[in-house]
Amino acid sequence: MADKSQHSPIIRGILIAEVLVGGAFVAFWLWTGKATIPKHGGGLVTLDRVEDPYLYWFLLVAILGALVALPLRYIYKGR
Repeated sequence: MADKSQHSPIIRGILIAEVLVGGAFVAFWLWTGKATIPKHGGGLVTLDRVEDPYLYWFLLVAILGALVALPLRYIYKGR
């Protein structure tokens, strides 16, 4: 009997790995209260939860949406 999934096992594995990496980033950033991100033009910027709360939480929501929610949606609902 054929699998009814729209995705090949390799794509499914890539999407699951993306979810795990995104979840690990968010968990680490929540644990430390700081997020280190690349800066335009080179270098790194550290966002602190206390100093830049809106930017910090917006970054976490964006990462959760892009690296966790969308791949999970593609896995379970298709396109």
